Amino acid sequence: MPRAPHPRPRRLSRSGAAAALATALTATLLAPASGIAAEAAAPAAAGSDPSPVRVNQVGYLTAADKVATVVAASTSPLAWQLRGAGNNAVVASGTTRVHGSDPASGDHVHQADFSSVTRPGDYRLSVDGAGSSVAFTIQDRALYPQLGREAMQYFYFHRMGTSVEGQYLQHSAHAHAALHPGDSSVPCYNDWCRGERLNTAGSWADAGDFGIYPVNHAISAWTLLNLYERDPAAYGDGSLPVPEQGNGRPDILDEVEYGSRFMSGMLPSTGLASHKVHNHTWSAFPVTDVGAENALARSAMPPSTNATYAVARTNAQLARVLRRYDPARADALWASARTAWQRAEAMPDVDYAVDSDAEGGGDYPDTRNSDDRYAAAAELYLTAHRRADGSAAGYRSAVTGSPHYGQVAQFDWAEVATAGTLSLLTVAADLPAADIARMRGSLTAFADSVVTTLNGEGYPALIPGSAKYPWGSNSFIANRMLLLGTAHDLTDDVRYLKAMHRAMDYLMGNNAMRLSYITGYGEYAETDLHDRLAWGAYPGTPYPKGWLSGGPNNENINDPATPTGRPAAKSYAGPDTAPDAWGSKENTVNWNAPLAWTATYLDRTTDRLSSGGPDPQPEESLLSQGRPTWASSSENSGLTPGQAVDGRDDTRWSSAFQDQQWITVDLGASRTVSRLMLKWEAAYARSFTVQVSDDPGFGTSRELYATTSSTGGTQQFTVSGQGRYVRLLGRIRATPYGISLHEFQVHGR
Repeated sequence: MPRAPHPRPRRLSRSGAAAALATALTATLLAPASGIAAEAAAPAAAGSDPSPVRVNQVGYLTAADKVATVVAASTSPLAWQLRGAGNNAVVASGTTRVHGSDPASGDHVHQADFSSVTRPGDYRLSVDGAGSSVAFTIQDRALYPQLGREAMQYFYFHRMGTSVEGQYLQHSAHAHAALHPGDSSVPCYNDWCRGERLNTAGSWADAGDFGIYPVNHAISAWTLLNLYERDPAAYGDGSLPVPEQGNGRPDILDEVEYGSRFMSGMLPSTGLASHKVHNHTWSAFPVTDVGAENALARSAMPPSTNATYAVARTNAQLARVLRRYDPARADALWASARTAWQRAEAMPDVDYAVDSDAEGGGDYPDTRNSDDRYAAAAELYLTAHRRADGSAAGYRSAVTGSPHYGQVAQFDWAEVATAGTLSLLTVAADLPAADIARMRGSLTAFADSVVTTLNGEGYPALIPGSAKYPWGSNSFIANRMLLLGTAHDLTDDVRYLKAMHRAMDYLMGNNAMRLSYITGYGEYAETDLHDRLAWGAYPGTPYPKGWLSGGPNNENINDPATPTGRPAAKSYAGPDTAPDAWGSKENTVNWNAPLAWTATYLDRTTDRLSSGGPDPQPEESLLSQGRPTWASSSENSGLTPGQAVDGRDDTRWSSAFQDQQWITVDLGASRTVSRLMLKWEAAYARSFTVQVSDDPGFGTSRELYATTSSTGGTQQFTVSGQGRYVRLLGRIRATPYGISLHEFQVHGR
């Protein structure tokens, strides 16, 4: 089914993406219809939920907020009943709250709140005069236990440069030979790199096309690596269906490492990185002949400063997380990251020029790189600090001197400063505690604004109804969910977690399109997305589960299928239109990455959810005193590990006279760690790190604090982390003796 090529520009400019959320809605909203249904006109959507009673089509956790949206013209409350899906018995009843006009959709809506129902079961919500919802479940176990894993499988599906094998796919019919193996030797468009060919093998197909784009890849890789750095145990070795299973490395790192191999190759021997690699013409739709696709002319397009910073930040972050598993690969990535940084710093700024390349790929135009520089500096600083590299101070200065230092705001591929700030909040280093506190304050202030937006909308969207919906609006919602999750991590405020669940209600069907935007989830779920490979087997083979549709878009419509003149939340193409609906039904790496992050987070925080407002906060206490403690060694039988946690300043533990000595305390259960106090004897560690883990062997861990310039004495640090075991690892001694602690105090809740 061929289609017309994308008109230019295919991707939003910086001013038209994240900034669009602050733009007033200019579409004329339709007045409520007469009668009980007050729904503004929308595209015909056979296959969408016909009921005006909109719910999460999968269900709700027992302790979650449960709020349905009801499209109704009535200006008075309507009676509702929650009924058993099988026996129709009424288990709860109440009346709706009249919300009124919802600007984003043009609908006149009510809300039915049945949050008080906590009895597990299968239900339908009936509203007098409006009908009944689809069936859904209420349960106390995770609602989407496989969604994070399925969202991660998206990336293997889109690997290029290697055959994609059926045994690792949800549907073996999607297996195919390697796409673009010739990327190992790509010419430069119009010979901008003077006869050199670039090795850009090892990548993910970016979106509906087969281009590879450093700026978009960087935010996608960052999202998945941030998932790993905040929760290293989420996707360990053997957890995902990938060929690298069994290599001793977490599967999520295997996937990101493969998809990021091309990044180093975007750098020629001298100069800035290529802005992108893609075909000279748009690929066929669908692609059913891989050989024909591989025969298309393909080049590395001219360079940009933004792409060069993107290479630096991705490779620096990968070097940090891979070092324990593959030191040689980590060293190579670190060298590439530093080279990219040095070139971006030393050479004149080069913005990507839309008219300097071939037609067959997206543009990703971006005319400001100060945020790219900040995000890159953050990753380089954190990695240099972790490696005890002497360059850390220089990168630290670039971070703290940036106008974006500590910024938290809406983010996407073009607005990346927030990614740098979140890394600084996730990975311990030696920034001032006051600066970290300010960053936390910025994050919680933004999270509060997101909750306010949610509470003011008719549907549980996280986009203000006064704003246009940008290209990939669902990814903007998913990224805001990521920020809510991080805010919950840092504060334990259950409001943020509950808001995440309500935003998932939107993605799962409580929206103006009456559709679950996630393939395979819900009675009325999206079944066709703008993907050249998946569409090739459609409808004989269903789309894989766990793919996120781009979502409504009235900010930059440039396709034949996405309707114009509709309210923002209804600017979405109908069923079976995917070949012509790239403006609203495309799927991309930077949209599925936050879906993987948020789905994994919701699955692994099910037990944190509690009703009735913010979680009660117990006072901070000393967790380590008298707890079981062990160490790498003891100087003698009178200087044992237990003496570092006995609450006495006249006893101590002392190690053997060697570097790389450690002491571990067992807190007895997974606890939230907020403060450390170290009371050193004269023999102290000049370079050390403190880690937390739920694994006594620290196979996976999170760094709470690290320094290469300790001066001993009594030291206190404000930290953030959760786990059962806390270990201090002394890397380098300050004296010829071992390392010795009078007190190793761990405080928290």
